[in-house]
Amino acid sequence: MKDPGMKGSCHCGAIYITVPQPPSGVLQCNCSHCTKTGWIGGYWRPDAVTIEVSKDRSNDNRDDILVPYVQGDKTITVWHCGICGCPTHWTPITAPPDRMGVNMRIFGPHEWSHIPVTQVDGASL
Repeated sequence: MKDPGMKGSCHCGAIYITVPQPPSGVLQCNCSHCTKTGWIGGYWRPDAVTIEVSKDRSNDNRDDILVPYVQGDKTITVWHCGICGCPTHWTPITAPPDRMGVNMRIFGPHEWSHIPVTQVDGASL
């Protein structure tokens, strides 16, 4: 039987992200960005992640809903909802292009709470 995957959304439901299966592991980093946003990351190949803007928001400008933020070291672009502010995912700039991160908090806890969370000391990097 095929895994049904996981579908999550930002707080207001303007952005939906679908992944094909739960990640094998989850990372919780202590860098300033992850600490301030409460980010807990799951990782997939970019071509395995589907990002959609809600049909209820189809009249809104997509650029006003999917808002980018490039952090100081310019390795990734972190995306958040322009309506509710929820951080949803990141895409690579100079980071390895075969991986992107999705904020696991956009999914229901029952979908990923069984997955081990690895603590990463990003503050020391």
